[in-house]
Amino acid sequence: MAVPGREGVRGEGVPQPDGGRRGAHPGARRRRGRVTGPHRPPFPVGWFAVAAADEVPEGALVPLVAFGQDLAVGRTPAGGALVAHATCPHLGADLTVGGRIDDDGVTCPLHGWCFSHSGACTSAGDGPVPEAVELRVWPTGVSDGTVWAFHGRSGEEPAGAPPGLGGPPPGPAVEVAGHPEDVLVGLLAGQLADPGATHGSVGDDGAWVVNGPDGVRVPGPGTLVLSGGSCIHVTPVDGFTVAVRASGVTVPEPRAEGNRTVLAGFRDWYRRFDRSSAPARRPARSGRSGRRQERL
Repeated sequence: MAVPGREGVRGEGVPQPDGGRRGAHPGARRRRGRVTGPHRPPFPVGWFAVAAADEVPEGALVPLVAFGQDLAVGRTPAGGALVAHATCPHLGADLTVGGRIDDDGVTCPLHGWCFSHSGACTSAGDGPVPEAVELRVWPTGVSDGTVWAFHGRSGEEPAGAPPGLGGPPPGPAVEVAGHPEDVLVGLLAGQLADPGATHGSVGDDGAWVVNGPDGVRVPGPGTLVLSGGSCIHVTPVDGFTVAVRASGVTVPEPRAEGNRTVLAGFRDWYRRFDRSSAPARRPARSGRSGRRQERL
């Protein structure tokens, strides 16, 4: 679940839109050594495969690095799973060191505070339950033996369940340098060797589909479905690397962009994952202005 160390990061072969500088966006331009142009967030919004369910122990919380956060993932006796922040909001205890999870919630190993699967505090030991203390959780689902986490704003609920793709669960993660979009482009380029795959389009289910004999489609921001049902999953680790897992195939090396007409359309389609659909929470206000706002 925790991704491999940085010494194992793949860097060669990952397509960089500006010819080698990481983080650039198509159409971006350089100015005095910096890349300017359209902003692209490092963590797209949507469902991402974070682990194979059989890799996650039942009843325990184990470390997971994703979305630029130190997270914890655990599996319940009923077969569900939960991805949460690894730090207890009470006094900062590490939930992956002795923390427990069951069908009702998560228990901190330090003082026994309990949190529901939605993050609300349900028990504060011998003290009163504080309403303002919450554990940050990510919407989590298990589908076809794969644990999925939804990345969006804190408290945002996904529009639907994680995709059911069939096939075996993913194998071990390989860390690859690059933005999720760029790595997907490189993986997609590796499937366009057949000249019959000349263009792509948006399918009825909203997925990006390569029209041709290969039958390749991208149903979300981090999943590439190949012909025959095999899948490649790309999950952002931090702002510089992603974890790549494969289901039914070995993890391939990303290639340079091949059919630019197809991939340009794919990049336009991928912009839908740049923004969250949920409004940002208003920051808490203090002092006289805050009391005035409460009376309104």
